Amino acid sequence: MPGIFGKLFGSKFPDTEKFESKTNNLKSDFKRFREYENSTFYKRYLELDKLIHSGDFEKKVKKLKTEKFKDTDQYRKYRNFKSLSKSKDIKNYFKFKNSGKPERIDKILSSEDYQRFIELKNFTETQAFRQAKATKGFKKSPEYEKYKEYRRLKKDPEIRFINKTLASSAFKNYEILKGSERLKNYNEFSQYVNSKEFLDFKAEMEDPQRFKKSEEYKLINEYEEIKKTPDFIWFSKTKKSNSFDEIDKWELTFSDEFDGKNLDPNKWITGYFWGKALMNDNYVLENERQFFTDKNIELRDSLVRITTKKENSKGKVWNRQYGFMPADFEYTSGLISTGHSFRQKYGKFEAKIRLNHSYPLTHSFWMVSEKNVPQIDILRYHDKSSQKINMGYHMQENGSLKNINWNITGANFSDNFYIYSIEWTPENLTWKINGETVKEITSNIPDEEMYLVLSSHLLDDKAPENLPASMDIDWIRCYKLKVES
Repeated sequence: MPGIFGKLFGSKFPDTEKFESKTNNLKSDFKRFREYENSTFYKRYLELDKLIHSGDFEKKVKKLKTEKFKDTDQYRKYRNFKSLSKSKDIKNYFKFKNSGKPERIDKILSSEDYQRFIELKNFTETQAFRQAKATKGFKKSPEYEKYKEYRRLKKDPEIRFINKTLASSAFKNYEILKGSERLKNYNEFSQYVNSKEFLDFKAEMEDPQRFKKSEEYKLINEYEEIKKTPDFIWFSKTKKSNSFDEIDKWELTFSDEFDGKNLDPNKWITGYFWGKALMNDNYVLENERQFFTDKNIELRDSLVRITTKKENSKGKVWNRQYGFMPADFEYTSGLISTGHSFRQKYGKFEAKIRLNHSYPLTHSFWMVSEKNVPQIDILRYHDKSSQKINMGYHMQENGSLKNINWNITGANFSDNFYIYSIEWTPENLTWKINGETVKEITSNIPDEEMYLVLSSHLLDDKAPENLPASMDIDWIRCYKLKVES
């Protein structure tokens, strides 16, 4: 299918701007996803979700929705109180108690008249009194005087009242209940059912809006309101899609958006690493016809431009026999490298690059180890055709250099931005253009740290076409798998 689209529309690769926009939107969404995931709102949702779906909470809600007042221990106390309140003995007890008779009885019992009455009554029941009463002349005796006093007191209204009352069933019921366990239970029930605690509980239990007034209902409502928010809906939908799996597995380790006025010297050197490391100067190899200068590297419009020009220049060439030698050049170009600042083994390395076709000029985006091999060519653009690029890698095998490379076609790579990348794991190397895999290998995988190089070279004596020609790098980003961190 990509081949068909290539014939119809000129490229088998996704449109760069659309691909980058999609990727940036995905990264933006991922940032938003992570921010919401760490937000107080989502933490509150998780807290509520755990609480609301706990067994204890569900039991409370069920109880609030279904339990009636009649199902409670409080109601059983209330029912016992009502039962005791209706019982005859309790009713008669309080009828007697509230009549004022107990107080009247206590008053009479403590009076001198009643004490005298009891004294005389006891006297009249003695053997001595009965003998005196049977004796002639009883009415003139002291015993008779006591007897008359007794009979007079017995007719006294207060004493008649108490004698009648003390003999009554009402008084006997009162005396039986007073201090009894039955009356104690009644009083405890009475005190409880008239307490604010019970009255509030009863009112709550009999309230038809009881559940909606509960704390549990408030928590459920808060939980449901969070679930209705646009951010939560988006977050939940996005979480189910697993659309961030590819982004989430990578951790950014190096990047440059080239937004400054000058190239960042903490990230980049502008020549081969060993030239800067050994003599703080530039050099080129014997097969190169250009010399690297800083003036051929320009930051402009949020990108770095490496320009190749036809102009005379002097510099050094590395000669295997004589070392660094002075030389004259007809062309100048540029190179940027992270040899001093950033090296990494395994990961994802990508850059957004625009190339001017100028055969036989070679534009390169590559990675190299400390010993110059192994080397990975993420991109080499040097063919006669503007619709062909080269990718590959170089390694040492049995003491000799082995070069493996492939030509990639399917688009006009000149004057258009493309995102060139490689994913490097212990198991494979995968080259991609705008996210589309163009080559994958699974053997002879490098296992040394490498640094990045972007450069333009002249490796042929033929005069290049269309100079000046440039390689524009919009950005470069490197990642490492999080599981390796």
